[in-house]
Parts: sequence; structure tokens; C-alpha cells
Amino acid sequence: MDKNIKLHVEDLTVSFKTTQGMVRAVRGVNFDLYEGETLAIVGESGSGKSVSSRTIMGILAGNGVIDKGSIIYEGQDLTEVDEEHFHEVRGNKIGMIFQDPMSSLNPIMRIGKQITEGMVLNGKRLKNRVKELYHMEKNKFTEITHKKEKLQRNFKKDLELVNDSTYNENLEELNEKYQDLLKQLSEAAPEAKADLKTKANQAKTLLVSAQTQLKQSLKQQYQVSIAELNKQIPAAKSAMGKAKKNAKAKVKQEWKDEKAKYAGKIAAVQNDAAKKAKADAEVKIQEEKLSKLTAQLASLQEKFNKDIEKAERDKDKQILKDNYRNDKNALRNEIRLTKAALKTAQKTIAIEGEGLREELRRFKKVTNKEAKERAIKIMKEVGIPQPEKRFKQYPFQFSGGMRQRIVIAIALTANPDILICDEPTTALDVTIQAQILELINDLKRERNLSVIFITHDLGVVANMANRIAVMYAGKIVEIGTAEDIFYNPKHPYTWALLSSMPDIMSKERLTAIPGTPPNMLFPPKGDAFADRNSYAMKIDFELEPPMFKISDTHYAATWLLHKDAPKVEMPEVVKNRIDRMLEHTKEVTNNG
Repeated sequence: MDKNIKLHVEDLTVSFKTTQGMVRAVRGVNFDLYEGETLAIVGESGSGKSVSSRTIMGILAGNGVIDKGSIIYEGQDLTEVDEEHFHEVRGNKIGMIFQDPMSSLNPIMRIGKQITEGMVLNGKRLKNRVKELYHMEKNKFTEITHKKEKLQRNFKKDLELVNDSTYNENLEELNEKYQDLLKQLSEAAPEAKADLKTKANQAKTLLVSAQTQLKQSLKQQYQVSIAELNKQIPAAKSAMGKAKKNAKAKVKQEWKDEKAKYAGKIAAVQNDAAKKAKADAEVKIQEEKLSKLTAQLASLQEKFNKDIEKAERDKDKQILKDNYRNDKNALRNEIRLTKAALKTAQKTIAIEGEGLREELRRFKKVTNKEAKERAIKIMKEVGIPQPEKRFKQYPFQFSGGMRQRIVIAIALTANPDILICDEPTTALDVTIQAQILELINDLKRERNLSVIFITHDLGVVANMANRIAVMYAGKIVEIGTAEDIFYNPKHPYTWALLSSMPDIMSKERLTAIPGTPPNMLFPPKGDAFADRNSYAMKIDFELEPPMFKISDTHYAATWLLHKDAPKVEMPEVVKNRIDRMLEHTKEVTNNG
């Protein structure tokens, strides 16, 4: 596999503001997505899978907050990109397929319009060309302003931590000592209160003094950094303005040159004597043919009238009528075709000129005609039968599987590098699931896409994922290749997921995972899975385990991998399942 990293996610932490407090949905997630691979993110509902993907897409809910971390795509941190510029990435570079196609489609808009809408709106080629030409200068200016804004936000956060006495250990100790004295004061006998009150005031003075000094120090540090950025902003802004002006002038000249070129081509077509003579000759041929056919039709009518008068028997009259009707219909059909050919011949020069005008319009933007052509091509690619007919239909006229294919088509119209599939098969039956998974695999190979596939079902990704990340309570608890996760799982949560996965060859009763995921308003202190883990040790309730390296491709966050931990074997049901999978794989390989 090519190890070119397409997306790098580091220490991503996301919370949601609620009336009860902050919900810690994603907590320090790290992963890389490589070019041309499928990375599956697996876990129960509420584990943070979808929140992670929506953060990458820049579509977090309004109460969502990125506390820290970075999402690096093409050298740019997406967490620092504002909404005004994020649309250049969203859809164009990173596409997304959602769980329920009906929630993604407008029920009262024709399918064709929904597929082409994005192409037309984002297909202003001259404007995009201008942006492309001054992209570097714009990015540099935006990067500086974002750094300044980030520093200001961080300064505000640090001040809040100082005020809460949680910025560093020294403040925490001073605050703890002060709070302890206050508690003693409230519980002390009257004769001891004076002395305790003096000590409490002294402790408070020390705490306030430390807070004041720290605030001044932080303010000075941030002011120096912000001042340095303020110096850079005017030059960066000027460079961006100059680059934008030059880009507009260049594109304006390109458009002017292109118009002149096509004006010459159109004039050449209209003034081409040979083509005009050929077109005139074709018009004459079709006019003569039409005249002859019209005369034949009149002659046929006249002959029929005479023959019908001479016929005496009803049977003979009926035969004459049938023959006349057949001959008349054949002649009329030929007349219709000849008229169409005549019309085409008369417009030959105009049609060629219109074709050139369409080419010129396409230089400027994606036209409706071009968008339709591309939409029909993509509809064929995703397996929609009779795309020309289905283009005009509404979502309710499609089955669930076909609607999901339409959503995939919409995601592909901008030719994205990365495709995020957020449980795209959950709402579909098993047969259609298999078809959609096969389609996504085919599209990945044909377009060299990098895919993030989100699901709660390990079985769904068994035959399509290159690597699998197992998430629980907002953290990745195990990550490795598909072989690592299916044949050598190390985390008890991964064991639990494999134990609960249906298997046509298993005779054992499926094992349910006991309990429920933790309330992320109050994230657990140690290993988040400890309360549901029958292998949990004392340390699991006290300290969060780090990521232990099992191999170059395989990591797991469980204290069971610590050198001092007791040796624990995976459950028998998981062992049996792995043995069956290995045996089945061997049979398939031998038969193949």
C-alpha cells in the first residue's frame, strides 16, 4: 500500500455544550488515512465515530466545540479554516455519504437537479481560476489571521484556567490549601477561628498574588506573539491584494483571448463556402425527396378512392382499407423522417456554430448541458439503470438502495480525494448492503479514493477495510490492519464486539456486552471500558492506559498489555471464531 498520507488527525478533542454541562464526545483521537486505503472506524452508538467524521467535514452542530487537536489535509489544518473558506474543501476535496439517503435528498426536487446543482453552483471556472492563481498569498494571509485569533482564544482560555486555579500544579496547591483552611474555619471552635481566619487570608493573598503574576506573565507572552503577527498582517494583506488583482487581470485577458478565438471559429464556420454548398445540396436533396413523398401520398389517396368505388364485396373493401392504412402510415413516417432531416440540413451551419458557443460557455463555467452529461455518466457509473429516464424522476420513485446510489453519485460529482461513508448501509437490507459495499470498493479502485468507513458492525467491513480503528467513549482503543483486528485482537472491547457479531458457522449463543457506555458529561477517570470489562484490574479504574505497541501496524490501549499485567487469554468464543475464519479463508484460497 502507498504510504502517502492523505489526512492526518492528531489529538482531536471535541465537546458539546449542553444545559447539563460539556459532553466530551471525542477525546484525543489520532490516526492517519493513507492514499487509496479504506480505514474503518468501528464502535457502538455514541462512541464518537460520526462526531469525528463531521469534524473533518466541518459540519459540527452549533453547540460543538473543537477543544484542541489538528486535522491536516494538504498541509492545511482544517480546524483553523473558517466557514467562508471551508466550502473549498467540503464536497470538492472531501465528500461524504450519510446514513439515511432520504435525509440527504430533497423529496420535491428531481434527482437530476440534485446531482447537477453542486456542479453548476461550484462550476464557475473563471472565478475558480482567479482563486487558484492567488491561492498561496490568500492562504498565507488567512494562516496569519487564524494564528492571531487562535492566540487570542488560547489567552482567554488560559485566563479562565488561572481564575479557576487549575492552570498549573502550583495554583492548584495554593487553592487547595486555601479551600482547606476555609473548611477548617467553618468547622473550628470560636477560640480557634481568629488564627485560622488570619491563615486563610494569608493563603488567599498568596493565591491572588500568584494568579496576578501569572496573568501578567501570560499577557506579556501573548502580547509579544500577537504583536509579531500584527507586524506580518499588513504585508501579507498587501501581497494578497496585489496577487488577487494580477489574477483577475490575467483571467480577464484569458477570457478575452478565448472569446476572440471562438469568434473567429464561428465566423469561419458561417463563412465556409464548401460547408455552405454541402449544406445547401443536402437541403435540396431532402426538399426533392419530401416533394416526391407528398405526391406519392396524394396518389395513394386517389388510387384508394377509385378502388373502393369498384369493389363490390365487403371483404374486398376491408382488404383495400387495411392495405391503404398500412401504406399511408409507412409514407407518413417516411415524410416525418425526411422533414426532420431537412430541418437538420437547414440548421447544419447554425448547429455547428452553437456547438462552438457551448464550448466557449464551458470555458467560463459548467453549463447545464455539461452538468447533465456528467450526471448521466456518473449515474451509469454507480449502477443506475436508464439514467436518462431516471434523471427526471423524484426520490420517492427510487428504492432505498437506488437512493443511496444517488447520494454516492452526488458525492462523486466533484471528484473528491477522500470519501467519508457514515454508516451508509445501516438503513438497507442485507442483499442491498452487499451491493453498496461492492460499489464503494469498485469506485475506490477506479478513482483511487481514500475512504473512511464508519459503522457499528465489524462484519460489514470484514471484506473491504485495509485498517480498522475501534472506538469507545470518544477514544480509539485499538487500531491495526484488518488481519490484526480480526485474527489477533488485544483489547477486551474488541473481543466483546467480535463475540457479539453474528456468524453463520457459530453454534454458541451470541454474547451481549453488559452495561451501557459511560455518561460523557462525566468521563471516567481510568479506562472507560473498565465498568463493563470482566478482565478489568484495579489500575483500570485509576489510570487511563496508553497505546501499547503490538507490532508496527497494531496498537491497543489496555493495561493487559503492560509487562507487569497478569497473562489473560482472549475468550474461548473469540478464539473459536478466529479459528473458523482462518479455516474458511484457507478453503477459499485453496479453491481459488
